[in-house]
Amino acid sequence: MHAASINGIFWSVPSSTAGDVPTLGNTPGPGATEWGTFTASALQFSGDSDYTLGGFLNSFGAASNIVYINGAGAGSDLSNVLFEFTGTAEFINGDTFSVLHDDGVNMYVDGKLVVGAPGLTAPATDTYTYTGPSGVQSFDFIYANGPPSQADFQTTLNSAPTSGMPEPATLTLLPVGLAALWFVRRRVRP
Repeated sequence: MHAASINGIFWSVPSSTAGDVPTLGNTPGPGATEWGTFTASALQFSGDSDYTLGGFLNSFGAASNIVYINGAGAGSDLSNVLFEFTGTAEFINGDTFSVLHDDGVNMYVDGKLVVGAPGLTAPATDTYTYTGPSGVQSFDFIYANGPPSQADFQTTLNSAPTSGMPEPATLTLLPVGLAALWFVRRRVRP
């Protein structure tokens, strides 16, 4: 799976629903306050060393265009925050990927649940096999960070599009093809 683009939005949510948000229809729910938006080049975030919004979003240098609103800022506490990551990616039936998360996470591909791991949890890495149709499709990751301790959300969903890019095996055959073409052209000339 190769993501072409990733957009994000985040909310402060009531502590009573933070870890359960993925089970509540993947919406921020009553009492939530939108805190901002961002774009990302990868889905790798960790707040373990700096438990703030800015520390989480900038942990691997993946986030950019971060906009904070409604009193939120880079130094805001990371407790009880819901993140949504959306975009398009190339999915291939049978590909496997992993998701490291603490607290709840769900992933939808074209509106269908592919990853379902709601609720508060210690950091866990879950492996999934994509079994839907192959091709470029939309994805929607919902990640809820609950109480103050850790904040990890990382996946092997690759952020580089593959459309138009040759496979590595094709690249290794390129010199053989060029040599054959040179040989044929040489034999045709008098």
